[in-house]
Formats: sequence, structure tokens, C-alpha cells
Amino acid sequence: MARKKAKNSTSNGILIIFALAFGAVASIPKNAWIAIGVIACIAPLFWLLVRRSRRHAEQLSVAISETEHLREHQRSGLTFSMREVSGSHMGTEETSDFYTVQLGSASSKSFKIPNASTQKPDVLWVPAGESVTVSGFSIPGGMFYMGSVLGGRHDAEEPSLINPKLRIAKTHVDLEERLMSYWPSFHSITSEARRGYLQWLEGGRRYPLADTGYVFLYFYGLERRVLVDAVSDPGVKAELPLIVEEVQRLLSIYGENRSFRGYAEGFLDYLSNTKIDPDLYLGPPPNVVAYSYEMPLPLRVGLGQFASNKRPLDADWALAWTLADPNISKRTPVTRCKDVFSRLFKLKYTSAHPKGLSLAQNKTKLKTSYRPASAVLMAPTLSLGDLPDVLATSGTRKSMQLLVELCTTELEPYSRYLGRNPDSAEALEGLLQLPVALWPTAARTELDELQLRIGDDLIVMSFGELAGRFKSAGALSRDKVLALARALESLHIGIEPDVLAGSKTPKAEDQIALFVTQPEDGSLRASAAYNAASVTLDLASAVASADGDTSTEEVTLLAQHIDSWNHLSVAHRKRLKAHLRIQIQQPPTLASLKKKLDPLTVEAKRTIASFLAHLAQADGIVSPLEVKLLERVYKALQLDSQLLYSDLHGAASGASIASVKPKAGIPRSEPGTPVTATANQGFVLDHERIAELQRETAEVSALLAKVFTDDQVDESEQLVDVAESVQESSADIDGLDLEHSAFLRLLISRTEWSRSELEAAASDMELMLDGALEQINDMAFERFDMPVTEGDDPVEINTDILEELAL
Repeated sequence: MARKKAKNSTSNGILIIFALAFGAVASIPKNAWIAIGVIACIAPLFWLLVRRSRRHAEQLSVAISETEHLREHQRSGLTFSMREVSGSHMGTEETSDFYTVQLGSASSKSFKIPNASTQKPDVLWVPAGESVTVSGFSIPGGMFYMGSVLGGRHDAEEPSLINPKLRIAKTHVDLEERLMSYWPSFHSITSEARRGYLQWLEGGRRYPLADTGYVFLYFYGLERRVLVDAVSDPGVKAELPLIVEEVQRLLSIYGENRSFRGYAEGFLDYLSNTKIDPDLYLGPPPNVVAYSYEMPLPLRVGLGQFASNKRPLDADWALAWTLADPNISKRTPVTRCKDVFSRLFKLKYTSAHPKGLSLAQNKTKLKTSYRPASAVLMAPTLSLGDLPDVLATSGTRKSMQLLVELCTTELEPYSRYLGRNPDSAEALEGLLQLPVALWPTAARTELDELQLRIGDDLIVMSFGELAGRFKSAGALSRDKVLALARALESLHIGIEPDVLAGSKTPKAEDQIALFVTQPEDGSLRASAAYNAASVTLDLASAVASADGDTSTEEVTLLAQHIDSWNHLSVAHRKRLKAHLRIQIQQPPTLASLKKKLDPLTVEAKRTIASFLAHLAQADGIVSPLEVKLLERVYKALQLDSQLLYSDLHGAASGASIASVKPKAGIPRSEPGTPVTATANQGFVLDHERIAELQRETAEVSALLAKVFTDDQVDESEQLVDVAESVQESSADIDGLDLEHSAFLRLLISRTEWSRSELEAAASDMELMLDGALEQINDMAFERFDMPVTEGDDPVEINTDILEELAL
């Protein structure tokens, strides 16, 4: 019984326990049961995936080790390729299980590389010149990382790492379409962007219109190889020349992108300045570009050497500083007319500072620090010795800015012309907007040949021929003709008709005379004596050609008259001879002459005729030919020809007429000098006669000027300003004045400053450090909701704001 009783007790206990358990289970909510069921289903799958990933990582690690081992033994004549053998463009997170590595020789060996996962040695740097195939894309050239995990600063994933496990889009991608954010990363971009990147790599990394994001993805890997691998592995340093060459190649294709150009050039500067050439400043300055947002380091080094060695700054280095300094404002002509601006700047700099500017040795010392494009990298700051940093000065920069403004103002007309005629930079219409010293070589050569042809004499040609020599695009406005005359006169080449004195604008078919002038010639052309002599020649040449033919004798006669007018300067007489050559070839018609003379009173006509008679006998001799010519003048003036003879005799003052033989023993005077006869002395200078001619010249000048001065139509060119297509470069940053803008640019040239270094820099720029930092950070908070600087000592530069500033 007892035994049976015990059995019943045990059974009852079990029943009670089951009852209690059933009650507890029944009290669990339905949602909890669902969660438990989901976990129970997922756990086995997760365990399987982890196990599989570990197996792949182990296999990839072994394969990479074997690859490196083979490479050491088969360097010569081998190429490296990694070919996917399964899962091409599958559109899943894992596109393949294995890869094949082939060394391209006659006896190629292949072995399998498993897809990577969790082990550390799962990343491969593909060397330059080798190739891999990823997801069906055959990528030549190497120089990138491949694998699944590669960490960076702050445990961030390396953005350039090509992870073959990630999903790749199936359809072709337009490389020009922007599919990525500003800081792309292969692991976070879309599958379409990954495919685009592989397309770009397969195409040789050279498609010029590709989105710059692809270029940056590739560039991140080059940065890492230099800033990380080369530091920890001295053997990697042998690759640096190849990396430099590759970055230079990328710059030649994508250098128009301002952001990439800034990083790439900064990267090259950083690599090139680990060792400094102590004589850098003795050679030519490095090539720079206008509108650079940061002065290139080699230029700062050279300028620091100028200051340190107390060597005056020459014009070439001054120009390089001006173009590269973002703290110097540059307007459109600086870039639109860069070559012309450069020549003009150096001319003005040399004129203003013949011995060159001496640079101050400021307290701020030059250090180089590269700010990588990749957000997961940092570059160490390199000290460049005891060189001062010219970016922390303001005096020399202000001198440069003044010269820039002077040059820009002078070049604005030419810049506007180029804005309207971008393909006619060397056309005469454009060149006339410039000083002759700035004309291009071809135009200067034409000027030299013209001077050679003229020599000490004069030449005659059509105005169209002259303009054509300088690539004129068509008919020139009066403003342009005046500019051409001034340009020629600056080279001591005179032009007749004298448009600078009011003569009519010549047409293309009109004849002009070019002759040698003297520096003072231009200031003499407005004298009354010259004006009277000029219009006298107009009248005489018109009369001489009235019969349709001007004889050589008449031309010679008029030229002799010019020589005899010694009340005029040599320069005047030279210009009058050129004027005569043109008037003989293209004289005013007798009909137009009469039309102009008719309105004059008889007294005015009589005064003019008498003056011509006086001029005719100025050399003491009046030939029959002169008399015949004067008769025609008197007739044109509608005066009695008998008056001519009385005028000649009345004005002779002892001079003889050629038809009357002089008495024996009295010498004949040489042409060119007013004379008087005396019984004992023969012919001598008659100063009173010269004074009388000058008085008569002034009196008659007013009458003749009214008759023979052409009416000029105002042909001033109407300049139409067009919208400038080139962006202006202002040194001011929005929200800051010029000095604080310059201080901000100096700040971001490094990633970190000590407190003492910043105090020295602020002192050099005549700023209070705390106040300057507060103003700069206030601007940054207002515009970007973040500061520029962080910390007190050292002061770190916030890298997140640098691209927002876009300086």
C-alpha cells in the first residue's frame, strides 16, 4: 500500500507541475509567441552565414599570400589579373564565391581566391600595370584597393575600397550623370554608381566628361597608399613616382574641376616638398593659375626664401604671387586677357619698383600640411625650416593689389572687345585698345617692317593696305583710325592726312603717306603758321591739278616752296611734304574749291592772294612757272590777274623776278631764306621779312582754315558693354573683411596650429587673435552652423567646414 501510495503522490505532483506550466504558457501574450518564433527561424540561418563567411575569409587570405609569393618569383614579363568565375552581375549582395588569379606568362598558373569576409588580410593593393576583372569588368592599370574591409580614421571604412561582394547594377550607366554625394564611398553609393565607377575604371580612367565623383573615389586610394602604406612600409615609397605621374595625368584631364585641381595640386605639392631646394628662389617661379583658392606651396617656399635671403622680389615672382594669392582680388581682364595682363603687370611693376620689392621677415614660419580629399585620412604637418610665410603679411600684398587695379583698368576696353569678339584677339580693332608695347609678336613684326620701309623718307600706300597688314576685320570707325594714328605716332611714324589734327577719316581706297617724325612733332601741329601753310598747299595743289595733270616741275616747285618756309620748323616742313604728296595724288577738285571760296568777301580773297604771292617770292626768286600757277590761283579766286603782278612787286622787297636777269656781280640767293638786296653786301637774311611772313601767316590762317577744314561727323564708336562671362574673383569672404578673410585662408592652410604660432600669425597681420577667431567662428556658425576652429592649444581646423567655405 505504502508503495502504491507513493506512486500516486508522485503522479499527482507531476500533474500539478504540468498544470502550473500550462498556466504560465497560456498567460504569455500572442505577440511574444510570434517574436519567439521569428527568432527561432532566423538563428539557424545566421549561424550558417557566419560559418560560410569565415570559410571564405580563410581561403582568400591563403590565396593572397600565395599570390604575393608567386609575384616575388615571377616579376619579369608577368601581368596580374583577377577573373570572376561565377555570379557576374547577379544583382545580389554577394556576386561570386571565388576568384581566379592568373599570372600572364607562357606557363600560367591559376588558383582560387575565395570571397573575403571577416579575417584581417582580406585586402589587396593591385599594383600599377596589373589588371583585375570585377563583376565582368576588365580593369587595367591597377593602383587601387580591393577587398571587403579596410578601416580608416575614426574606424571609418576606406571609401576607395572596391568590395566585389557588393551589389552592381545590371544596366549600362551614363558616366556624365551625377549619382553620388560630394564625399562618395564605394560601400555606401548606389549599385548604379558602383557600376559607373567600374565602367570608368575599365575605360582607362580618362573619359573627360565623367562625373568627378568617380575621379575622387580613385584619388582616395592613391592618397591612402602614400599617407598610410608608404609610412608603415618603406618598400611602398618606390611607388611614389608612379603615383605622382598618375595624379598629373588625372590633372591633365580633370584639372578644370576646381575642387579636384585644388586637392590634386596640394597633394603633389605635399609630396614634392619633403625636401626643399635651397635655391628655388633663384630660378623661375612655378607655374600658377589665376583664381586658385590656395597659393601653391612651392611658390610660398620660394617667396619665403626671397624674404629670408633679403633678395628683392623680381617681376616674374611678383606676377606669380599676384595670380596665385587668393587674398588679391582679380577682375575679368586678369583671366580673359591673361597673357596681356601678365606683360602689362611686369612692365608696371618694373616701372614702380626698379630694384624690386623687399619682403618683410615676419614671425609666422612656413609649414606644409596637406588636407586629404578622403575624410578618413590625415597627413602629418611638415616643417620647412625657418622660412617666413608670406601669406601672413599684408604690406606687399597691398602693393600688388594696387598694380592689379591699374592694369585691370587699362585692359578693360580690350577685355570688353574680346568679350564681344572672342576669336579676334589679334585683329587690329582689338589691338588698338592696347598700348603698342603689348601688341602680339606678329603685329610687332609688321610694325618693325613698316619702320624699315619708311627709313628716313616717306612711303605712300592705301589706307586699306595699312589696316590689312594688322588683320583689320573691316572698315574702321573714326575712333579706331585715331587710335591707329596715335599708335603709329608712339613709334615716331607720322600719317597724312593728319587725322589727329582734324583731317577727314580716310577710306580703304584713299592714299596715305607714312613718314618719320620726331617726339615733339605732335605738339607743333596746332600752330597758326602750320595751319596756314597746310591750307596753302591744299589751294596750290588743287590749282596745279585743275587741268587734269600735275607736272613734275610743279611738284618740285611746291616742294621747294616748303623748303623755303623757314619760319616753320623742320618737323613742320617734313609733315607738309608728306601732305603735299597726298594732295597731289588726291587734290580737291576745282569745282569744290570754287564752292568753298565763293562765300568769301573780295577783301578776304584779296588777302589770301596777296599772301600766296608773298610766299612765292620767299626765296627771293619767282619763276615763270610760279607766275603761271599764281595766275590760275587768282583766277580761281575770281581776282584780276593784274593784281598778281602788283602783289609780287609790292612784296618783293628787293627780290628779282626770274624773267629779269639780275645785274652782273650780284649773287643769286639760295632757296629757303627771305632776303633783301643791298648795294654793298648782296643778299642777307631779312629778319623783318621773316617777322612779316609770320604776321601775315597768322592773319590769313583764320580765313583759310574756314575754307579748307573738313566738316567732321562724330563717328565715335558706341561701346556696348556685354555681360562678363568670367566670374570675378573677390578677396573678401562673405561675412568677413579683407584682413579677416586673409587670416581665415592662412588658418586653413594647416590642419592644426599651436597657440603660440597663431599669436605670431595674428601679430604679423596686425590682428588680435581671440577677436579674429571669434569673428571667423561667428561667421561660420551663421552660415554653416559649425565653427572653423576647435580647441585652444593646439587649435584644430574643422575639416567638415572646409568644403563649405570653398575658398
